[in-house]
Amino acid sequence: MTMTSPPINNNTPEVAHTDRRGLRPRKKGLDMEIQGNTTSGPTVLDGGRGLEQHRRVSSVWKSYLYQLQQEAPKPAAVLCTDRPPDSPPYYGLEYHGTIGRHHCETLLTENGTYIVRHSERAEGFYTLSMRFNDVIKHFRLFYDGKHYVGEKRFDTVHDLVADGLVTLYMESQAGEYLKKMSATSYLNSPHYTLTKSLRRHIRTNRYTGVDTENRQPICPKDTTTLSKPEDQDKDSNNTQDITTQRPHRFNVHTFTGLHWCGLCGHFLWGFVSQGVKCQDCNFKAHKQCSCKVPNDCCPDLKDLQTNLPLIHLLSSSTSDYLFLQLQCTTSSGIFGADLTTSLRGSTDRVPSVVTECVSEVEARGLTMEGIYRVPGSQDQIEALRLAFERDGNRVNLNEKAVSDINVVAGVLKLYLRLLPIPLITSQCFLRLQAVCKLSTREAKVSGIREALLTLPVAHLSTLKVIIMHLARVCDHSAVNKMTATSLSTVFAPTLVQSAAPGENIQPADLLAMANSAQEPRVVEVLLVYHRDIFL
Repeated sequence: MTMTSPPINNNTPEVAHTDRRGLRPRKKGLDMEIQGNTTSGPTVLDGGRGLEQHRRVSSVWKSYLYQLQQEAPKPAAVLCTDRPPDSPPYYGLEYHGTIGRHHCETLLTENGTYIVRHSERAEGFYTLSMRFNDVIKHFRLFYDGKHYVGEKRFDTVHDLVADGLVTLYMESQAGEYLKKMSATSYLNSPHYTLTKSLRRHIRTNRYTGVDTENRQPICPKDTTTLSKPEDQDKDSNNTQDITTQRPHRFNVHTFTGLHWCGLCGHFLWGFVSQGVKCQDCNFKAHKQCSCKVPNDCCPDLKDLQTNLPLIHLLSSSTSDYLFLQLQCTTSSGIFGADLTTSLRGSTDRVPSVVTECVSEVEARGLTMEGIYRVPGSQDQIEALRLAFERDGNRVNLNEKAVSDINVVAGVLKLYLRLLPIPLITSQCFLRLQAVCKLSTREAKVSGIREALLTLPVAHLSTLKVIIMHLARVCDHSAVNKMTATSLSTVFAPTLVQSAAPGENIQPADLLAMANSAQEPRVVEVLLVYHRDIFL
């Protein structure tokens, strides 16, 4: 007698709820995403020209593989209620004793279902049988204190199946895509992009003998790996400039929460041993990508989150600015961290950087002409970002500390733009895009509410704060000149972040461009109907 158990929690971070009816990104657009250059840093959006510029900039972190993991079939054991007498102690009710392959067809009727059985063909061995993509697959199953069929080890058979289903789904949906990931140039990788300035100035200060902690001269260390400052300025794109000749010490690692590869910028999928991490500098990567990483290990970056935004050292006072940066290396990583993960275990429903910036802008920026359109000083934005990384919600944003309110506005836009998973997920955006075409107000409001329910809780709470805030900015449009249309033009690429088209646009990519053109319209509709939606 058998029965199918409901899917058991497989330790998947509940960050997004994927609608299986939702559309997935097109492969043509994905190919361009891999080939595009990785660029970061705040983008100034000035009407249509700024929006066009933003779309030419690829996102540092790519969420397509995360979306695929959410769509993968979930494991469900077919339980045997009459436990066979020869049942090994390390198997549960998923063990069915000695049965043949033909019997599996009657037991495994749904994708994701699985059983463990004693192999008829090989005495003393056990077989994991599961249905994927309407095909029964069989794997020899081993146990040595952990369950495994390959290199990865799992505490339970259920975890093994969950991870296996994700891998099979990835290979079936994006096989060619996975092969191209590690082809990314290291010079365009997130890790190099986000740390090159800090790395260069760490070397410069060592070479010149500056103690960044005690502000005293010190003897250089590892001088054989350092380049003179004047040599570094000759050719910043030369690969010799980016290497320290110190190899990374990569070990296979099981990551908790959501993490992205420092080389290709793609999601580290799976639930166990998703990738590798350097013991010395915490560089995270897919196993296949780690083979392409040059010898550039910098242990001084060990505590720096590799998903922080691009660090621009624009201050003329280099040593002072470096000192501020090094103080931030022990931070928890606010900018560039996944929204749901960063709020997990916290009583806050919205990140403090959002609430603090919104509060300050509303206190003294609602009547500022061009608020959110006029850019603040880039180096001041970067300094304020670093202050948030170091001090969290203890950062002082009053006029005495930050005289230009556009700097505070710029930090808020920077935080939202660097979210690995955009505030409005692609699934939600597709639904909102369809809702915007409805004719009646009632239908639009009802459709928008339903679409927003697909967002993770942290995303929905934060989006509500942002939209209500922008609505209050819009209320003063007679003075600040920022109408709903203007604000939606500025914030659409920041909130949605759809994939940027490449240089060689093919006919199949016209749909993606049409979707991008709809981004401001979606945000504008949220602003226009904000009271009906959120109140």
